[in-house]
Amino acid sequence: TCLGALRTDEPSLTEAAAATVETLVARRSERGQVPAVVNPSTSEWDFGEGGVVDTTAWLPVAVEAYLDATGDTDRAVSWWPAVRDSIEWLAHQDVTGSGLISAAPSTDWMDAALTRSGRTLHLNVLYAWAIRSAGRVAALIGEDFQPPVPDIDRLVNAWFWPTPDVEVSHLYPTGFAHSALAREYQRLAQLPRAHYASHIVHAAFVDELDLLANCLAIVAGVADEARAGTILETIEPASSPWPSRSFPEPVTPAEVSGMLIEAVDAVIDPRWSNMPGRYHNGAAWPYLGGFHAAAVAIGRGPEAAVPILERVAAANALGDWRFSEWIGDDGPDGAPFQTWNAGAFLFAWSMLEP
Repeated sequence: TCLGALRTDEPSLTEAAAATVETLVARRSERGQVPAVVNPSTSEWDFGEGGVVDTTAWLPVAVEAYLDATGDTDRAVSWWPAVRDSIEWLAHQDVTGSGLISAAPSTDWMDAALTRSGRTLHLNVLYAWAIRSAGRVAALIGEDFQPPVPDIDRLVNAWFWPTPDVEVSHLYPTGFAHSALAREYQRLAQLPRAHYASHIVHAAFVDELDLLANCLAIVAGVADEARAGTILETIEPASSPWPSRSFPEPVTPAEVSGMLIEAVDAVIDPRWSNMPGRYHNGAAWPYLGGFHAAAVAIGRGPEAAVPILERVAAANALGDWRFSEWIGDDGPDGAPFQTWNAGAFLFAWSMLEP
């Protein structure tokens, strides 16, 4: 939401973004974790039923966006300890010694029964973006910053886009910890690659197409031009009729990936059921559509992004401009008036301007 608001040049939205950052900074944990939900009127905050990781990565990105939009170094200086602490907290989520961060199931925007865990593409792309943002903020306000991973982009590409020519030392300095992981990597490296793998759990690579994570890899500058072109060609069908489906091929309970946890689906509110075509499991999300359009604008040029952004606008307009959370096969569903829909749309829209 902040990324879009800060590209409008609208003073009230700029201040709203600043207030959002202030609120999150004030409610972070002692170790630097940023909460998932804050209620300013009651001072309550929530780190999520299963924990939350992605909000901590978004904080440096939002601070950099604010600084770019306003040049307000005074506020950036006051937020710097939180930015620094957020990177340190994220770095401590590297439980494999690989340089990548790991997470439990349901600890990002997909917080229900369809899960990714271990080393996920989504969180590590955000980690790369956060490190880049923190470095730029530090440079602009005169702070010293040493990134916890020297070349996080190379590392993300090496792990999630397996290729035969990758040196083992680029993955683990001392070699693979287990032979099973080495065999699985080598198997995938021989296959044609159309998108990044979704996540790595122990020795298993789950090769589902996580649309948002792949689009964020382009927007964050992790994917090079060749990979971006391949990804965009692969996800194009996911933009019709409504952009963009979280997983173009929904995950079924019987699949060996284990992504759909039926025990969770059985106890949560039916509104958040993740059966194929619903909620996170293959429904279309206008929020994702905004980043999809932004990725196209970066990878193919602004004109190519117009048709997708028009579909995002049409999706937001359903139900008399309901800005629905998601759209299933039966039409718009989920919570109405989602500000991240509007923010992602404006973020992409700003990339269409000359």
